[in-house]
Amino acid sequence: MIVMFVFALFHFFPQSVSAEEASPPGVIAAPSEQPIKQVSNTAEQPSEQAAVPEQSSKQDANTSSQPSGQVALPVGQPPEQGVNPIAQPQEQTAIIPSVQKKPAISRGSVVLNFDDADVYEVIQTIFGQVLKVNYIVDPRVKGRVTFRSIAPVAQNNVLPLMEVILRLNGIAVVEESGLYRIVLINDISKELSDVQIGRDSNSVSLEGKALLQVVPVRYMQSSDLVELLKPFLSENAAIIDVPMSNQIIIADTDANVKRLLKLVEIFDNELQRKKGPQVFVYPVQNGKAKDIEIQLQQIFLGEKAASKEKGVTVSSSQTKKTTETTKQVSIKSGDGKEALVSGITRIYSDETLNAIIILSTPEDYEIIKDAIAKIDLVPRQVMIEGMIAQIDLKDDLSLGLAWAINTKNFGGSPANITFNANGLTSATSSTGLRFIGTDSGDAVRAVVTALESQSRGKLLAAPHILVSDNREATIQVGQQVPIVTSSTLATSTQAAQQTIQYKDIGIILKVKPQVNDSGLVSLEIKQEVSSFSSLSSADTVTSNEDILINKTEVSTNLVVQDGHTIIIGGLIREDKSKSRTGIPWLVKIPILGFLFGGTNDTNKRTELIILLTPHVVKNQNEAKSLTSGIVDKFVEEGKGGINKQELMKNIGAGKNSVGKKGIEPIK
Repeated sequence: MIVMFVFALFHFFPQSVSAEEASPPGVIAAPSEQPIKQVSNTAEQPSEQAAVPEQSSKQDANTSSQPSGQVALPVGQPPEQGVNPIAQPQEQTAIIPSVQKKPAISRGSVVLNFDDADVYEVIQTIFGQVLKVNYIVDPRVKGRVTFRSIAPVAQNNVLPLMEVILRLNGIAVVEESGLYRIVLINDISKELSDVQIGRDSNSVSLEGKALLQVVPVRYMQSSDLVELLKPFLSENAAIIDVPMSNQIIIADTDANVKRLLKLVEIFDNELQRKKGPQVFVYPVQNGKAKDIEIQLQQIFLGEKAASKEKGVTVSSSQTKKTTETTKQVSIKSGDGKEALVSGITRIYSDETLNAIIILSTPEDYEIIKDAIAKIDLVPRQVMIEGMIAQIDLKDDLSLGLAWAINTKNFGGSPANITFNANGLTSATSSTGLRFIGTDSGDAVRAVVTALESQSRGKLLAAPHILVSDNREATIQVGQQVPIVTSSTLATSTQAAQQTIQYKDIGIILKVKPQVNDSGLVSLEIKQEVSSFSSLSSADTVTSNEDILINKTEVSTNLVVQDGHTIIIGGLIREDKSKSRTGIPWLVKIPILGFLFGGTNDTNKRTELIILLTPHVVKNQNEAKSLTSGIVDKFVEEGKGGINKQELMKNIGAGKNSVGKKGIEPIK
């Protein structure tokens, strides 16, 4: 009886007993004649990766087609037939991936667990078994993947998640017409991928693919936006600037493209338009627009004044359209330092309007405008009161005016007159300028005026010229002499021709004053004294050999106090002449005429004296006072023939004759 009971027990339960002996607690073993299938329950806790027990059948161990390190488990699938549901534990589901050849896929969620798996096998599992799509893998794709999902992953999120996993290994996914190409991420810009145009981040769907996104830039410069987005690109992604259309092209994954488009929406908006480059026009009030343009370019753009080809002078009589491709660059100044404004800044001048045209951002314009306000100041002016006289050298002036003043109290105290250190300066010729001095008390001017009243001197010119600070003034007393430069002989068909050039002859004085804050006036003086003489007896010049030009030229720099007089003299000239005297009519008798007359030889020596007195004009009151002083001299010389009030009224010194809307007075 006992033997028969044992035989019956073994006959009805042979496989179940074998499974219990071969499986550890909590693991359900499938029948040996059937393949092991995935089993899932509705438990919220995801199943853990289970290794194959050592007691498993030899057939179970040899039927595995995937490495034991990866599992793709659908969640929510009903139990397979052939498995006893009563013996299944409620807390977790037993998984034996080594016998899983192709995972069963449902439309629900999937649990993805990879432990140091080869990336090629991960791609095969996800794209071939989970997604069931066509794919091609670049043979250069290599790497290892370790990933464990704590919560189930929806199947429509598997591809975006896979894109993140692959991107960490330098791999990208490119899709075209349902075919997925798995390539290296640095090749995505060369691969055929979807091209989208727009800047709306919501239009980009996350499918784990690479995209080429064309983004139109509305308010910013495309070059500025490229510099802003570069730090946020994926590794080996690309961004291209298209400045002609103000667009950018982004080659990156769809997830990162979506993120970059959100940055574009934040920075490229209406507020940036107000901060973007604009055209500003600054009317120059006192100086010249061209001069200020050169200074501003040196200060802000680091350009040398000599490189004027980069500057543009705008003329109102013609329209110039210039298309410039500007880039956001780091501009270096002339000494290698960073420029003070952005690279988009451009500075031009309009000489017709006398205005500065500036292309810049509002912030940069405020900086440039402050600099212009400091440069475009009312220039100080200098009234140069000149006197050019010719003194006869005879009697007590036979050795020159300087010697007479130094040895005698002649017309004023010598203490007020200061010549150069050596007194009379030696010259290379008797016709050169022999001394330069200063006079703080107008003594020399008084001497020259007295000599003129005694017919011992002649006042050649007394110019008064008003010149701006650091500008050149020219005083010229003389004439223009025609000089034949070329000539052609007469022929049978053409008359003789001559080319004549006019040469300035006389006294030419060029003065350039520069005033400092302490009242000192630095004068750059260039003086030329020239004369001519004809070698022929004819009254007109007939050839180059007929004229002889005598010229004396000197250049010097002097510093004098405001109101002090500069004395330039020592130019001594000697003229010899012959004259005949006798009884009229009889002296002209041929052969016998000398009996009724005689010949007198006369030598006349003269000295040229130049006096220059600078008066600094700082404001309107000083200009009125100086003008009134000049008018007093005219009235005094006119001896009552000139009415001062009428003269002041006519020259407009008492009030601004232009009106309120005209030229503003000097302040």
